[in-house]
Amino acid sequence: MSMEDNRKSFRIKRPLLIRFHDSSEKQYTICITDINETGLRFLSPVPFIKSGTMDFLLKLPNCPNQWQGCKGEVLESVDITKYPGAFITGFRTRLRFTSLLMDTAKFLKEYCEFAFKQDQALNNIFEKQLGVLEKDKERRGGVRINKFLVAMYAELTDLMPKDWDITMLRNISTGGTVFTAKALYKNFTHLRLILKLPSRPFNWLDFDVRVVESRQLKNLEDLVVGGTFLTRAQFITVPIEQREFLEEYIDWFVKNLSKNKGY
Repeated sequence: MSMEDNRKSFRIKRPLLIRFHDSSEKQYTICITDINETGLRFLSPVPFIKSGTMDFLLKLPNCPNQWQGCKGEVLESVDITKYPGAFITGFRTRLRFTSLLMDTAKFLKEYCEFAFKQDQALNNIFEKQLGVLEKDKERRGGVRINKFLVAMYAELTDLMPKDWDITMLRNISTGGTVFTAKALYKNFTHLRLILKLPSRPFNWLDFDVRVVESRQLKNLEDLVVGGTFLTRAQFITVPIEQREFLEEYIDWFVKNLSKNKGY
């Protein structure tokens, strides 16, 4: 988010769902994390024609029970696997909104403004509390990185998850993670957490975690951020293959932090 951008250019990174069809009418519902009032960007499993138009549905948190119909122009759809050293697969796609209903434009504007203000407050809190990279304070196996990662979580009842909700991880290591939840969980509550790594963009990785701390989040003025609880969780069960994926990504992130601030 650049301060040199005008107000409408501020990009927010929140997990939002879009739904679209490819040329063969196959339907996709995927998560995006980059949007503003003029357009959005996402990693697509299929390519689009540059300068072509795309009809899609967008779901916004301030209107959760309704899909918003949108139309956009494709500005870019690039196969990133063609780049040397590409770490993920898919088509980096950028769209510019060309047609929005009045209510949709209103919902989008209100949500972007709210999310931008909340992100500013959260970033200040997390920078103060967690730092950027705590590598030097921990042993190699416990390196924590601050990286926004798309995730879903649900409380486990009789070993079965219920009431899934979506979030963004704020901090992760091979031993645990920090994220914001909409509920205040008691210590030792067991949750099922599924997340996506940039190195595995089309696969969800499953983890069982145990809550070690959950508390109401407050801003720098010590005012409560309503419905937001800072939650620290420890991994309980990590399948070896998924642990390797996580270690691989953390190691890559640490090595490339100084060059490109992480991906």
